[in-house]
Amino acid sequence: MNRNKLYIFLFLFLAIIGHGYIIYRFFHDGVLFTGPNDGMEQMVPIQKYLYNQWSHGNWFYSTDFGLGGDFFTDLSYYFTTNILFIINVIIIAFLKIFIPLDTSSMMFWMTNALIVSVIKSAIAMYATYLYVNYITHNKKISLFTAFIFVVSPLYFRFTVYWPFFSDIFILLPLLLWSIERYLKNGKIGWFIVISALSLVNNFYFAYYQLLTGLIYLIVRLVFKHKDDILPRLKALKTITIAAILALICSLFTFSHGIQSFLNNRRVPFRGHVDMFEKFNQNTDIFYDNYLIVILFVTVQALLAFKLYKHYYFRLFAVLTIISIIASFVPFVDQLFNGLSAPQKRWHYLLAFNSAMLIGLYVKHFRSVSIVNYVVTSILGLAIIFISAWRFDNYVAWLWFAPVVTLVGLLVLLVNHKNERKKLSYFYAIAIMILTVFVSIVFTRNQIFFQDHVERASKFYTNASKYSTPLQRQLVSEMKHDKNEDERIDWRVNEQDNTPMYQNFKGLSLYSSIFDHNILDFYYDAMKINLKNESLSRYQTTNGRQNIASLFSVRYLMLKEYQHNVPEHFKQIKSSGQYRVFENTLNLPAVSVTNNVYNAQSIHSAIDREHAMMDGVIMENQGKKYDDQSPNLFRESKTTYEDMKKISHDKYQLSKAEDRFKIHIPKDVRKRYEDYYVTMKINRGQPDSNYTVNVNGYLNSRLFNNSTYRTGVDTQLYRTKPDKNGNIYIELSPKGTFDVKFLRLDGENYKKLKQAKQKRTQGHHYHDIKNGVKVNLKEHNKGTAVVNIPYREGMVAYVDGRKVSPKKVNYMMTGVPVSSKDKEIIIKYRPKLWYTMLIVSIIGIVVSVIWVRRRKD
Repeated sequence: MNRNKLYIFLFLFLAIIGHGYIIYRFFHDGVLFTGPNDGMEQMVPIQKYLYNQWSHGNWFYSTDFGLGGDFFTDLSYYFTTNILFIINVIIIAFLKIFIPLDTSSMMFWMTNALIVSVIKSAIAMYATYLYVNYITHNKKISLFTAFIFVVSPLYFRFTVYWPFFSDIFILLPLLLWSIERYLKNGKIGWFIVISALSLVNNFYFAYYQLLTGLIYLIVRLVFKHKDDILPRLKALKTITIAAILALICSLFTFSHGIQSFLNNRRVPFRGHVDMFEKFNQNTDIFYDNYLIVILFVTVQALLAFKLYKHYYFRLFAVLTIISIIASFVPFVDQLFNGLSAPQKRWHYLLAFNSAMLIGLYVKHFRSVSIVNYVVTSILGLAIIFISAWRFDNYVAWLWFAPVVTLVGLLVLLVNHKNERKKLSYFYAIAIMILTVFVSIVFTRNQIFFQDHVERASKFYTNASKYSTPLQRQLVSEMKHDKNEDERIDWRVNEQDNTPMYQNFKGLSLYSSIFDHNILDFYYDAMKINLKNESLSRYQTTNGRQNIASLFSVRYLMLKEYQHNVPEHFKQIKSSGQYRVFENTLNLPAVSVTNNVYNAQSIHSAIDREHAMMDGVIMENQGKKYDDQSPNLFRESKTTYEDMKKISHDKYQLSKAEDRFKIHIPKDVRKRYEDYYVTMKINRGQPDSNYTVNVNGYLNSRLFNNSTYRTGVDTQLYRTKPDKNGNIYIELSPKGTFDVKFLRLDGENYKKLKQAKQKRTQGHHYHDIKNGVKVNLKEHNKGTAVVNIPYREGMVAYVDGRKVSPKKVNYMMTGVPVSSKDKEIIIKYRPKLWYTMLIVSIIGIVVSVIWVRRRKD
């Protein structure tokens, strides 16, 4: 067996050891490696969805991506440009030719996540080994350092919840290796390759790579190593050119990732951020906290001042000190998150610096004096034992730490240098065992806690809170009975990606990045209330009959305790705890109209609904929409009960009976079936999450400083008055609120019924690769409105002639047609796709020529 094969098996063996506890829990207890929140709700469904799309030759656009859209661009933050995932998909597709893999099963993707993690960690170890071996010329120390870095708790935390995060464990050491290779040998080629791969793989972590590489390069140029062969200015100039070339090479994916970020709708973070973190169990990086645990040996290494004479030891000692201090400075968290809300995602740098420092300490520790070793050991052990005593939390690995110290001391007590050198490997093995123990305890305490064990399990994947055979059967029946362009309003509790893994055209999506037009439609134009406020989700129509019909929602499925049913949906089936409703006033997914209304002339959500049923809304063109809904607050009476009014719109709530009452007179109630209350609510003091209860409908809102807050305080609530004509609004918990009532609209669905009669039912679309094909029946000249999201990059072909689609109805797609047109084909590819592809190819060619001319 040659050396390369040996290393492959060795790294895989070490990776399996690192995952040993996780593998045991998977087979013994059915506990999944994938986390119960972001993992099961977001990561795995997205992976399954992308595999399904790609395996059918659909690369960019789909109408079942939430309400529809460009999944390639929007999911570039996750997996669409992720190199490891793409390779994973190719391997699965290849194996499926020979092996009957059930890729439609969620358990397949849950199991796949564990297998990929083992392989990824082996690759990460090899990447770290390359870097460490390059600077130390010591293979055993390189193996040791790679192991304690990759098996650190943070690797598992990243991979459980956000698997693409842990790709950085591969890309970071490779980037540093490529920088070292250039500074010492003048070879720049691998720097371009690694930088380009980082940019392609994930645009978000490419930013982390930029900051890290820049810091490392500056330090290396300012404090040169004796083996560096290049002058500082020349090195800086060459690496700058190489970085630009890497950027150009990556533009075919990187530009679209940046576009997704720019197209996203984010609320600027304005919350208060402390200058320093308070020291507690969650910020004690040396003990059992939720994020990262640094081995106590780090303290010993930092205090081994004799070893600072070694360049790389000194380098990583300084970087480790800076990292430790930075972990208590929230501004650093903000800096790595684009100066937005503080997020602790850069701590892999702390794990890496610490691992490097420990590796170099073990390499040189034989030269440490016994006195220094004993004193620093006492200090290191004191930190973890004091932490255990202070937090009253004694973890299992705590008792192995003195054993590690004792092994090191015994090695130092051996006088013979050669024997001491041989025995020092036992010290390294002891630290590796401690690393495994720390990660096991971390996994058990911080990952496999009770909620994870209960929800992230083999059993849960077929439970009613995730996906049962009955749910899938009912979905299959609804899909069979509806047209291809009609939708099903169904999601499992808060599983907004239910349509992804139950494979139907729904209304909900859970993702960190959306096209802003969809959120503008939800938040601003239509003011669709999200039952649970979140920046990362949208779902359902919240019982809004008009919107459900405009999006061609044919069926609604609810659990028996859920009651927010649109007015003209009738129950057609009941099975187990599920009820299925059918829309009796559904509208076709495609309509043709020549009534164009100017968006600037419409000022309420209900009027926008009506205008979209009467015609089409466009920006800065069309006529004024005059058929406006009256504000019924003029005919109703609003009072507040038992609460204290502090000022014009500020109220103090002190007991459960405090509430607002809107009384609607009997003559008004006779005119309408539904009512929509629009009000602006801001939480005062004390700041907290709060609930708005409108006649039994509970809306959960986030506290003012929450990073997931939408920033939309004006909300619209669909409701019905009680038998006395009253609508009650209750706010909780106690405290102050700013409340302003803006509109009260009534709805009799006259417009919807007219639209149902007028619209040609024969207009339909069916999905094609990266677009839709529309079949038109008899119609007049006008605009064909297709209720799929418009994206720049769309091209339409109307009976073969090329036409430019336009955005209509705030987010939908409109195509001008004549009365004789029969067919529309709408195709999509990301804007400037071919341009960026050509630029990247040119960049690759130029890079190869440039590197070769430098004789690299």
